[in-house]
Amino acid sequence: MRHDRLVLTLIWREFSAGLRSMRRRDLAWIGLGGGALLAYAIADIVLALQSASATLRQEPAMWLLGLPGALLILGAFTGSALARLCLSRAFAPFLKALPVSLRERRRMAAVATFAMGVPLVEAVTAAVGLGCAVIAKPLAPVWGLGAAILFGAGFCAAAVLRLQCARDLVRINNSDLARDPSGRRPWLGAFDRSAPAWLSSWAWGLPAGHVPFSWRLVGAATFFGVVAALSAAISLVHHDAVPAAMAGLAGGLLVFMLSARFHPLGSPVLRTAPIGFVKAWLRLARLPLQLSLCFFLMPAGAALAAEPSAWAMPLASGFWLLALNGAYAVFAAYFMTAPFVAALSFLSAIAYTSYESLEYGRTVLIGFAALVLFLWHRAQRRYRHG
Repeated sequence: MRHDRLVLTLIWREFSAGLRSMRRRDLAWIGLGGGALLAYAIADIVLALQSASATLRQEPAMWLLGLPGALLILGAFTGSALARLCLSRAFAPFLKALPVSLRERRRMAAVATFAMGVPLVEAVTAAVGLGCAVIAKPLAPVWGLGAAILFGAGFCAAAVLRLQCARDLVRINNSDLARDPSGRRPWLGAFDRSAPAWLSSWAWGLPAGHVPFSWRLVGAATFFGVVAALSAAISLVHHDAVPAAMAGLAGGLLVFMLSARFHPLGSPVLRTAPIGFVKAWLRLARLPLQLSLCFFLMPAGAALAAEPSAWAMPLASGFWLLALNGAYAVFAAYFMTAPFVAALSFLSAIAYTSYESLEYGRTVLIGFAALVLFLWHRAQRRYRHG
């Protein structure tokens, strides 16, 4: 029982050490600027809810299906991400010396996961309850409690599944992983051997380019294949390029976000090597970008075949896919060891930019571009100076 809070302590120490390593000026910018933006966003949301309150109160499909489904999915995604974060700390290599069994490591990760999940459930309860109160929805506290139950159910189910599926990674010998008894060439050899060699394999935790079979990989490939085929079929049947082009853009971006890993940029081994930041960043982004474009090509080709006169739409989708992939690569390089935080920050910035562009037009994109350049500068400086 003495190790139960070890993972939670490690995460708290990492967080506090990260705060102490930042300059006071940066902390002030984050605190004051982020607080002002958050207050402005909350005010905008409140005004939008008040203006659409009559419509929202009379949408039974949203209250019976849309909101519960969104809360379950959000809870499952959050629970899985937090459990994965805690498991990575429970199976950290520097804890090998501890006489801790697999069961105890899972329990440590579970304690940290659910300890961090309780404030999130409370935040969801408050947000839904206050939102219902703003639009004058009857029984607003009850709706907030129901939202907490649904979010908590998705959170617990995904977290427990992730914790139960954890393997004893500490006891696995890396030399056994790297050995391929079949003598076959590594799958990623043709893409991952250029200097610095095996960098993408390092980022993904793969032994020298060998991609092990897993049901998660099969499920992801099946899901994206079905999405690409369905969007292509819809466009071809209706002779409309929009569904396939939009599916290619959204799916390609999602593939890039799921496959991009930039934590090697924080490794002293890479930072002390004679490799510049730009080269290392491009090298880490190359393989995820290839996967993203491979997914995009099928829907884009179907969109062009369905409506040849609208050739500009798949072309524009490809341009926006490259731009968004590059922007997310900057976010992921800045939050190099926290891909979940990088994805959340990137999606929040995209959503806020899209919302403000409805009122101020495309000039809002200048602010988003300035944010990306600022994060690029900070990531490059951290790579060079630590």
